[in-house]
Parts: sequence; structure tokens; C-alpha cells
Amino acid sequence: MALFITYDQALSCCASTRFAQQLSAEGPYADLDALLTAARRIWWTQTGVPGWLEALAVHPKIGDKKGMEGKPEAFATFSRNEQAASSQSLNTAVSLELADWNQRYLDKFGFIFIIFAKGKGAPQILEALKKRYERLPHEELQAAAQQQMKITELRLCGLYGVSDSTDPVATRTQRRAEQVLTHLAPAPGGPLRSPITTHVLDTASGLPARGLPIALLKQDEVSKAWETVGEGVTNDDGRVGTLLPPGNYITPGRYRMFFDTSTYLAACKLAHPAFYSEVPFYPEVVVEFIITPDKATEHYHIPLLLSPYGFSTYRGS
Repeated sequence: MALFITYDQALSCCASTRFAQQLSAEGPYADLDALLTAARRIWWTQTGVPGWLEALAVHPKIGDKKGMEGKPEAFATFSRNEQAASSQSLNTAVSLELADWNQRYLDKFGFIFIIFAKGKGAPQILEALKKRYERLPHEELQAAAQQQMKITELRLCGLYGVSDSTDPVATRTQRRAEQVLTHLAPAPGGPLRSPITTHVLDTASGLPARGLPIALLKQDEVSKAWETVGEGVTNDDGRVGTLLPPGNYITPGRYRMFFDTSTYLAACKLAHPAFYSEVPFYPEVVVEFIITPDKATEHYHIPLLLSPYGFSTYRGS
């Protein structure tokens, strides 16, 4: 059944006039997936920075109870539903801190802080705000645009009665496919595990590198922006085995493993001040790899061998 979307409906999902005009003009769409695909393409390749800023400016600040006043009713309804979890967990202390950091963020970047708030409590949002505040302006603009796209996907989902998830529809579709493929390709001789794992060994000490923060990122095919899909800290064995939910399928694409070696080497410096330098020679290690569709059901183990003045990596088993 073809899906039609009006200009006003599109504008309630994303308050960029250029985006709404284009999305409504290109319809009707064959199905919801086709609509979402078009929305992503229009947002990343046709809306432009002025359109991004226009969309961001309409959102109420997180924690601002008066921020809904004067907003179009459809837009305000979406916003209230998305911020329900944060509103319920908001107390006076967190509210004041959010107001302070919202203003700091606005002063630094020139646009309000925006986040995919569905299912997130106020303390969690505050933590994310502080973390993103440390970014450079061009990095944060792209991050804000990513959050807006997630919100747009969720709202487009809601227009057509799919509103029972805290994940955008594109992610829901992807995960359904992963569940089917996992069932079709059961783990040989063992339980399911994260499709991507890692293990860090300190070759200077000959021991596992414990307490090293790691992030797994995936590049968006349309925007080319990197989004964190998993995080963890190495355990006593130097391993992180929970970067992704257990399964036997990984979405094909370009991935990046970020190793925060500066944090680990700083701890080594405290334990062995005479051996480690004050400033780490390698403050971070980034490993990029590509998973092709024909190898999406394989397991990927990305180890790191680390010393103060060298590192190496390979695909393990």
C-alpha cells in the first residue's frame, strides 16, 4: 500500500522547510522503508546546513517545561512523548544543572543541544550533554544532525502506527533481519556472542591490558558520519566481549575500533613511573575494517598488541 505524506506531516517530523517540501513532493512511497530511505537521503544530501539549523532551532531544550509553548501541536506532542522518560526522572538539582549546561552548549555551538531522548532519563541525557560539549563545533554539528535524523525516523514511524520502540525504524528493520539470520546460522558448538570482540595485550609487561576504554563505531553509508554502536572497558583478561548484542550476523559496512590508550598508559605511568613517559607517545589507536555482505555471518576478533612505543593488530579468531 502506497504511503502519502503531506508537507505539514513531514514538518512535524523535522522542522526544516526544505526537508519537508522535498519529502512530501517525492511521495507517494511504496512502503515505510522506502519513505525512511528517502528521508535519510534528503536530510544528508539536499537539506544543507541552513536546513539543519532550522530544524534544530524548533526543538525545546531538554528539561525546559515551558519549551513546548508556542510549538505546533503535532510537533509538541511528539516532543512530549519523546521526553517522557527524562521528565519523569527530573528533579530540582538535575533541572538546574541541565539548564546551566544547555546554556553553555548554546553559547559554544550556536544551536541548542538535541538528543534522541526516547527512553533516556534526565541524568543520562545530562551526561551525554557534558560529553558532547567537549567536541569541536564542526564535529558537534554533525552529531546533532545524526540525532535529528534518528528523531525524524522515530516520528515518521509514529505517523504510520509503529511507535512501540525506542529505536528508529531503520534500526528495527535491521535487527529483525539480524534475528532471522542468527537463527538460520546458529553458533557452531557454543553460545552466541558479540559478533565483534577484542583483546588487548601489553607486550611491555607481558600481561593483559586491564582498564582500557574501547569504542566501536560504524560509518553511515549516506552521511559518512561515524556513530558509536558499542563501548566497553577491558576486563582483567584484557578483553571486551560485549561490544554488540550476541548474534551470528553483523550489518555489513565500515567499522572503526577506538582504543583509548592514553587512559591505560597513564595508569601504567602511576604504577611504573620510571618506565613510562609523562605524555603517551600513542594517545589513541584507531583500527578501521570493512565487513562485506558475503562475510556478515562470520565472527570478527580484533586484538591489539600494545607497548609504549609500538602497536600491532590483526584479525583473530
